[in-house]
Amino acid sequence: MPCACRLCLAAAFSAMSAPAADVDPVVADFSGAAAPAGWTVGNGEYRSPEYGAAVDRIELRYDAAGAGGTASVYASSDSVESQVATFTAASSAASFDFPETTDFRMFRIATSGGLSLSSFAAFVSPSGMDAPAGVAVSNNTTGTSFDAGWDPVAGATGYRVYVWTNAVAGASAGTVVWQETLPGATNAASTTRLSDAKFSACFENPGWTRSDKAGYSTGVDGTIRIGTSSENGWLQTPQIDSAADGMAVRFNAKANAANTKSMDIVVERVSGETASLAGTATLTTEMQELTVMLPGWAAGDAIRFNSLANGDRRTVIGSVAIVSGYSGGREEPAYIVDGLDVGVATSHSFRDLPSVPVFFAVEAYGRRGVTSSMSEAAEVDLSNPDKVAVLNACPISSLEGGVYAQNFDSLAAITATTGDKQWLNGTTLPYWQAYKGDEPVESFKYNGGAGNTGGLYALASSQGLLTRALGAFSSQNDEFSFGISFTNDTGKAVMLSSVACFAEQWGFNNDTNQTLSASAQVAGELGWIAAFGGGWTTLAETQSSVYGEGSAHETPVATSVSVGPEPGICIGPGQVLMLKWTVHSPTSGKVGIMAVDDVVVTFAEAASPKVRFSIRLADIGGRPSEGLND
Repeated sequence: MPCACRLCLAAAFSAMSAPAADVDPVVADFSGAAAPAGWTVGNGEYRSPEYGAAVDRIELRYDAAGAGGTASVYASSDSVESQVATFTAASSAASFDFPETTDFRMFRIATSGGLSLSSFAAFVSPSGMDAPAGVAVSNNTTGTSFDAGWDPVAGATGYRVYVWTNAVAGASAGTVVWQETLPGATNAASTTRLSDAKFSACFENPGWTRSDKAGYSTGVDGTIRIGTSSENGWLQTPQIDSAADGMAVRFNAKANAANTKSMDIVVERVSGETASLAGTATLTTEMQELTVMLPGWAAGDAIRFNSLANGDRRTVIGSVAIVSGYSGGREEPAYIVDGLDVGVATSHSFRDLPSVPVFFAVEAYGRRGVTSSMSEAAEVDLSNPDKVAVLNACPISSLEGGVYAQNFDSLAAITATTGDKQWLNGTTLPYWQAYKGDEPVESFKYNGGAGNTGGLYALASSQGLLTRALGAFSSQNDEFSFGISFTNDTGKAVMLSSVACFAEQWGFNNDTNQTLSASAQVAGELGWIAAFGGGWTTLAETQSSVYGEGSAHETPVATSVSVGPEPGICIGPGQVLMLKWTVHSPTSGKVGIMAVDDVVVTFAEAASPKVRFSIRLADIGGRPSEGLND
């Protein structure tokens, strides 16, 4: 007979099927001479006591003393008995899960053929279930879809998912009972505290006060800085002669771009000599309107703005208003997907959703109607899809006058600071691709021309200017290509009339030449420029000049290039034109950055071919014709 000690049985049960959380197994050991408490055993039958909670699962261990031994399992509730399973001596263990709709409270096991039980375990329904955790959303690339996933929940037999938007109900702009627009701010050095006269000139309402180290004007734009180099700076409104159960303070504020510490501002309500916290607001480097609720406003109260910034990292305050009857409203979910049952899957893909900010959450459910609470919500802004690399081409029909122009200055918004930036083919610069060899470029650098690390570059004559050029530093044996594709969606044949640009050389400390070439190819379908190894038509080549050590690098040497392809390149209806610039580097020697700027591509409708035809004139005036006429 197998070992039937409780430790061995517990280990066996655990290895067989781990119960759900909050599940208490009821174990019966039949290896002893006497039946376990509450059980009746005799004549090949084992009858359990009645359990106080419905049972989800039973697990059995038994002896297979008889080769043909069998056993039937019966479950009952309220004196109604049903056969739920049959097992044989072919194995020494068995387990059975019961449907959710059943409510089993008692078991009877009838054996024959010498089969006998060694142990029995029943698992009652869980009293609760954990909410799903690890919720994550991804692949918001179309603005109408996303993927969601979550961690499995112990004891769950399925999951329901929800997607909703928050509609705001009960909002009210309220009534402005006091306002300050700061119209009279006057210039002063950013580190110089305003004189009393200049400070007073900044406000329409008299009575404003400030800490000894606060109060620095920002010019005539109606804002004032607060902050200090040694202690928090504050700016306080005069007493306001109004009262209400609740008020709100509405103000404009931002943090200086130099802020490296806290971006918060503290709003306090000052009543007599007592200042109490009304709330805090997190600032950005862009001016924004913020609202803080003020409960229990009394006539004669004032507002104090306390900046947590110090030194030159000052907080900027704009117009301030005290508002009565303001309500931010309450968020009420409007469900787009309401409790969709996804079964046992722990992920789901949502499609065809509205392009608005939405929220996602999931709940787990188990047997007998047990449901978890909803997971924490994850927000997905479908109105602002994730940026990804895409294969796309500029429609020729969209070009006014058949002219495409690109000066690369839009890269200035991305390269506002130095360091590597993400590059996504077809997205970072619409319709443009970049490759190192046959591998897509995934980052690019912002530089004034002194770069000597291989990669794609956005270049400016002096860092910080809003103009850019696009180029690459191709280290020895490397080759960078970047280019643009056009699709002929006009329904007519189109000719490539010309390609014009400035070919530029940056980083002059080079001792060998390198080549920047422009080439074109027409294809029947759109493809990545690196996938087309042959078939390119060279349009132009520009060689760098050799410069010695110490040469200037922040002003490029530019060569004007204008090509009218001969013979003309024709793009038929539905065909694609690909243009690319390739930076070819030598196998040895110092090289620099080669770039292009002010690219202009011109298209024209292909001329219809001249058709010659002949007509034979016959039997005119009773005489045959004597030749052909064109």
